[in-house]
Amino acid sequence: MTVEQASTVLNNVYSQITGNSLSSVTGLSDFASVAQATLLTGRDPVLNALSQMWSRTIFAYRDYKAPMNTLEMDIDRYGNAVRKLSPVSRQMQDDESFTYPVAYDAINHSSNPYGDGVSVDMWKIAKQKVQQMNFYGTAVYQQKYTIFKDQFDNAFTSAEEFGRFNSMLMAERNNEKEQYKEAVGRGLQLNFIGGLIDEGATDRVVHLLTEYNTATGQNLTATTVMQSANFVPFMRWVWARIKTIIRLMGNRSYRYQTIVNNEPILRFTRPENMRVAILSQAYDQIETMVMSDTYHDDYLKGVTFESVDFWQSIGTPDSINVTPVYTDATGAVKTASSAVSQSGVFGILHDRDALGYSMVNSWSAVTPLNIDGGYWNESYHARIKTIQDNTEKAVVLLLD
Repeated sequence: MTVEQASTVLNNVYSQITGNSLSSVTGLSDFASVAQATLLTGRDPVLNALSQMWSRTIFAYRDYKAPMNTLEMDIDRYGNAVRKLSPVSRQMQDDESFTYPVAYDAINHSSNPYGDGVSVDMWKIAKQKVQQMNFYGTAVYQQKYTIFKDQFDNAFTSAEEFGRFNSMLMAERNNEKEQYKEAVGRGLQLNFIGGLIDEGATDRVVHLLTEYNTATGQNLTATTVMQSANFVPFMRWVWARIKTIIRLMGNRSYRYQTIVNNEPILRFTRPENMRVAILSQAYDQIETMVMSDTYHDDYLKGVTFESVDFWQSIGTPDSINVTPVYTDATGAVKTASSAVSQSGVFGILHDRDALGYSMVNSWSAVTPLNIDGGYWNESYHARIKTIQDNTEKAVVLLLD
């Protein structure tokens, strides 16, 4: 097992999430199976130099809940997973009780039609092949901050005010943790999308506009499709296409997955095990302009659905720019030879076992008071385990 410090990568992702920087090429090599970062965006100035207060103070904080939470799974499900075993599919065999020499065969074996002296070998070896996928590594997470006794004594007018300040700090620690989880989930999903595109499998990257033009004989572009006369019929077709893919993924087959070493693993994904993530901008338009006219409550019945405000950068919601790592057809972890820069990312459909993360072994502790320095430290720790498995069903939807 290895422990990785991926703060540089996830701080870059975090910067794009918050709009502090525009979408840029993001290398996510540390996300092959694990991801880590410490998102300390700067302590509140009050922790650096608290001035003496003589009046009541407003403590500004709100609880933040991380999006992308459909990727988080409990420890019992896979948080402690280090390997994944899958049986390799085998072909059907002839029934030897109806073949020579057991059955009468005077035509093909005229010299010995009764099979005298010949027997069926019941000891022939027919081992069941099993494919093992390994997930190595643990990402580590830490939050630490210092409290100065004298500054706190001078900063607040009462024990109640100090209590409210301390509650604000606890909320901020939790919000930082939630945004860290957001960066992990968003980076993991970003790498997965980039990997599927770089892999180049024709059945795993669906070009919605191209398919629609072929089916209808039209010549719409990403611009003209947004016109009201074109948008409604196109999005109804898109929704039907998504439902068809979901249905096809429910069949036990080799489609929509990476085949490693030509050893086919027959997988299937029922709706209850399916996660569908759609760009919020597109979904809001569908919900307002399409579903409002012909509403049905079972458009995505049974699946885990999440609308995503943006894939990588809040400034360019439908675009990604990433150098992904993923499992190739040899079973090795491959880093893309060049960055995957793609706009018009509409959504992604995947088996829930293909992608996810879990926080394990969370703990915190407080140091004793430093009697000379007049301060103490509080520190929060956790380990993050992530899984990205391209051998599970997955499809990327592009609006091109």
